[in-house]
Amino acid sequence: MNPGRPAGRPRIHLTSVANPPLNDVLRLGVRRPQELGDLVQGAVGDAFEVTISPRMLFAKDPPDGSGRTDDAERAAEIQRCLADDRVAALVTLRGGAWFTRVLPRIDFDVLRARRRSIFIFGFSEMTTLVAIAGRYPSAIGLYDLGPGYLFTGMRHEARRDIDRLTSGIELPEAQRPGFAAGWAAARFPQAFASFFSEVADILMGRGSPRVPSGRLLQGRIPPAGRITITGGNLSLILPMLASPYAGAFDTRGKWLAIEDINEDAERIDRMMAGLSLAGLMARAEGIILGDFRHDGKDLSETAYRILRRHLPPRWARPVIALENFGHIHPIAPLPLHRPVELLRRG
Repeated sequence: MNPGRPAGRPRIHLTSVANPPLNDVLRLGVRRPQELGDLVQGAVGDAFEVTISPRMLFAKDPPDGSGRTDDAERAAEIQRCLADDRVAALVTLRGGAWFTRVLPRIDFDVLRARRRSIFIFGFSEMTTLVAIAGRYPSAIGLYDLGPGYLFTGMRHEARRDIDRLTSGIELPEAQRPGFAAGWAAARFPQAFASFFSEVADILMGRGSPRVPSGRLLQGRIPPAGRITITGGNLSLILPMLASPYAGAFDTRGKWLAIEDINEDAERIDRMMAGLSLAGLMARAEGIILGDFRHDGKDLSETAYRILRRHLPPRWARPVIALENFGHIHPIAPLPLHRPVELLRRG
């Protein structure tokens, strides 16, 4: 045994430290923590030990709508995982809200003492965790969907492709939302298990079949090159700019990737103005736009038009639209603060 490595199988830990995910858990058809653990364990195989946090995964929203009240416990949950060398992957089940205020309670510097790398999976509200931890050499921050969002993402996919999915069926307009929800619910458990199978593949160096892809909106890119990315959810980046964590979103030598959901055009404009005023646009080597939607309406093209108004004069660097980055299904994992290959086709 190598004395420099922790004993036992590496762990994949599943938690939820933003919105309570109880509805997502129940949609999987499980009612007890052990059943959820068994489902994930069956997906990842014997190379890893799956652990879950029942108090986090079966938490409920407080009735007054003010958000979670277990801030200290949630911070301790993250702290333990970051410090534990046996934890090879920390998977956050969903985003939502209520996590940003927990950040001051977490000592991210415990990552300096790790002997084994930790992969951190999350998106949306978990933008901060992924980006802040991902700056440390021992942490690989992957902006990848919380698997609890798979149901919502597939339901949106079904609504978008409803005519194809109901081909040959006369389905009244009023029944289409129910059809989309049923279509997503039927596929959710298998998609959930497949996600964790991919987590195991990523940890074992086999990568993921979900690869970021898109199109060039402006500027020029070389046929091949390595880039480094920071960013995430637009509304989560903005409050970080005047915080101790601003460096996690510094764009010097990096591309800025942004996406958002449930924000209308005027709020997107205001938030992009904030990034521009803070210098993130001017310093970025390039910009990546993901999915933007509000009330079921695709605002991605609108977001690009808004972005152009916030770029510095004569800014000639590339802007790329990724089709699988954001609150969308399927989303492709996007590493933050790690060099990745940017390939141009054609």
